[in-house]
This record gives sequence, C-alpha cells and structure tokens, in this order.
Amino acid sequence: MKIQKADGNFTLFIYGASGSLAKLKLFPAIYELVKEKRMPSDFKIVGYARTEMSDKEFQDFFEQSVREAEEYIDEAALKKTLKHVHYFSGQYNEEKDYKKFKKYLQTIEKKKDRVRIAYFSVPPSAFNDIFTNLGKVNFNTKKSKLRLVIEKPFGYDLASAKVLKKKINKTFQSEQIYLLDHYLGKEAVSNLLSLRYANSLLTSLMTKQYVSNIQISALESKDIEGRANYFDHVGIMRDMVQSHLLQILAYLTMTAPKEKSSEAIHHEKARILNSLKVSSKTVVRGQYKSYRKEKEIPNDSQTETFAAMKLCLSHPNWKGVPVYIRSGKALKEKWTAVVIEFKPEKPQKDHGQLPTNKLIIQLQPNEKIEFQLLTKLGGKTFDFHSLTTGRPIYCSGDCLSEHGRLFLDVVAGKQGLFLNFEEIFAAWKVIDPLQKICDRMHREHCEPILYPANTLGPKEADELLKKDGFEWYNPS
Repeated sequence: MKIQKADGNFTLFIYGASGSLAKLKLFPAIYELVKEKRMPSDFKIVGYARTEMSDKEFQDFFEQSVREAEEYIDEAALKKTLKHVHYFSGQYNEEKDYKKFKKYLQTIEKKKDRVRIAYFSVPPSAFNDIFTNLGKVNFNTKKSKLRLVIEKPFGYDLASAKVLKKKINKTFQSEQIYLLDHYLGKEAVSNLLSLRYANSLLTSLMTKQYVSNIQISALESKDIEGRANYFDHVGIMRDMVQSHLLQILAYLTMTAPKEKSSEAIHHEKARILNSLKVSSKTVVRGQYKSYRKEKEIPNDSQTETFAAMKLCLSHPNWKGVPVYIRSGKALKEKWTAVVIEFKPEKPQKDHGQLPTNKLIIQLQPNEKIEFQLLTKLGGKTFDFHSLTTGRPIYCSGDCLSEHGRLFLDVVAGKQGLFLNFEEIFAAWKVIDPLQKICDRMHREHCEPILYPANTLGPKEADELLKKDGFEWYNPS
C-alpha cells in the first residue's frame, strides 16, 4: 500500500507559532510525519510571532509541546525534527518585517525548488494584516505560488467573512487558499459520507420517512485550557457549532452527489446548510461556574461555554425532522457522537413503551458505530431487552492525525478536504441570528445559565427535547 508523503521540499511558516493551537495540534502533527518518514529531505518549519524568542527557545517550546502530547517519544525522530525548526520574531502589520522575513527564509533554505506555505494559527482579527503584507511582499517560488492555510473561524460573522474573502481575493487565487476545519481531517467524519455511499441500508433509512430526530453532541471534559484571549471573543457557538458540528451535520444529511468531486460535495453541503432554520426560543446558552475565575476572563463575561439548540431543515429529504446540537466545556466526559433515532412503526407501537432503534456513530474518544435494536427475552411472553450490535471503526490503511493528513494534502495541492466560501457563508447564516441575540443579551447583562463542572450542562438543554417527546442520548 502506498502511503501519503510530502514528496517535494517545502517551507512552512506558522503565524501565531507561540500560541496554543500550534502547541496542541501542529507541532505534534509535524513530529508524527517525521517519525513515520513522510517528510522530504529539505523541509523548514519557521515559527513567526510577535514574541521575542531565539531558535533554541522556540525549539525547546516545540519539543515540550510534543512531549506533552505524545505518550511515547521516538527520540531520534524528535531530534531530527528539531533540526528543521526555526523562529522569526515580527509584527503582523509591518511590511518591513515581512521583507526581513523573506530575506531570512533565503538564508535557511538550501534548495530553491520548494513550496512555501503560510499557516494562520491566529484569530481572525489578525487575518487582514497578514493578507495585506503577504500580498505586498512576494513569497512565491519558481515551483509554486504561496499557499495559505487558514484555520477556522473565518471571520466573526457573515459580514466580516465576506470582507475577508474580498480582501484575500484581491491578491490570491482560489487554488492558493486552503480553508481548514480540522474535523474534516478526522477519518470518522469523512467516513460519514463514505458510509452512505457504500451501504444501501443507510441510504434507504436516512430520510424523513424513517428518522424521528438527529442528535449531534460534542462534549468536552476540559475547560478552555488557558485560551482566554481567543475563547472569550468567540464562545462555543463560533468555536464549535459554526464550524465542526455544522460540517458533521452537512456530511450526514447532504444528498450524496453522483460525482464525488470536491466541487459537487461543497455544493451539496452548502445546500443543506442553507436549508437550516433556528429560533431564539430553541437555544440554550450556558457557562460553567468557574469560568470567570479563569485567568484573563472578565468578571462580567457572558460568553457561552455551552450551547444547545434545535434546528429544522427545509431540505425535501429532511423536512420535519428536528436536529438537536449541543457542545460545551468542563462537562462530565469527553464524547462526540451522532445519534440517529428511528421512528417506531405500528408493530413497535402496539407493544407500548419500547425503546426506539438508534444508529450511533461515535467520533470521540473512540471511533465506533453501533445499532441499538431489541430482542425478545426467553419464554412465552413478549418481553424485550436491548441488543447492541456494532464494532470500532479502526483505521487500517494510511492512518494519520487530522492535522498531519490535511497538511500533506496542502503540500500535494489537494483541496478536497478543505472548505469553500459558499459553505462557510451558509454556516454563518445559521449562527448570525443566534449571535445577535447573544450580543443583545450581553448588552442587557442577561446572564447565561450557570452549570457546575463535571455535569452534562444546564438542565434547560434537556427541555429542548422533552417538549418534542425526545431525550438526549448520553454516554455511559
């Protein structure tokens, strides 16, 4: 089996290299690629941030990040990785720093035949300055034009996203832009669509005729982990719902296009997202009780660390099927899953209060798929007990972490697992009305509902489903 590699030389410069995203996700992914011998002979990793730091200090920071993320360390691979790691201190809004940076790159790049990649590990507020200065200073190589990898969220709302798109399109072409949502690099998420392509049973059952409701949960046991400057400006709806969870919903409910091209998939995802409707009366906002005690969080912050909502789809395949989404921090356990609950037919109704059949696709902490059925107990009476049939979803092929997988796609010039502007705008159209309500509540000092850590969030989230005769499916 041929495994994916970065076949050509490249230079990756990471804007915001001293931040938590780079530390938690990017550095361990780069080490993983070196360890698995997927890197070319001449690659460079260059951190770019405003923090003053030497190469050695940045290498120590990089090494510490890897050691904290990995249980077992291949010392030789880590040592080899660090030889390719460099650092440059500069401002995001100063053209002169970009000119100095370009000259610096030429001193460390041995071979000129390479791809250059700019990775945006910064908040959207920094995007405009970086777009502007990358446009003024030419970082293209003879081999390719500069590629931009832009982490979500793209903007803070629909209006700002459109402004950023206009700005980036002045200088950069579509094939240079990689709009990244790392959930799309998860094998289990991309597998949602593949399951439907490969299994006629799921294709037949996944319609409004058979499905009573859909639940998507992304529960996190950890708190904001020191990311106050980022999280308090975005909240859980922008951080998780607008990107990750709406993408899961789109993969799950979109019409599977006959042509499996990236353009066809983007179009069908956007079509689903544009069909979503939500009411302010079906949204619950929460905040864990110790949030305002976190370092650098204002004492009066009304940023939500938990959100639950009911969405409705006007798409003809799903009209009338409610979709319930929830996500939060500092909860009882880490668990991300899709639960599809099926309607009981007449034989099941005749037996009274039998549990419904469910399809559960668990994405975290372990990837697995389960069907929950019922089987008769022994004896003459028609009594039933639960029968769960399923198995883990193991990656048995070319397996990588999501950031490693997506990064190799960037080096190869593949955009299939990245977003396009059409679906980003469609997702903002769902979130914007909710965010306006949150902003108004903030001005009026309407507090989010406080919930204790190590729970499943505010009890008011349960009422969203109870009103419709359903209840959340919870882990263990």
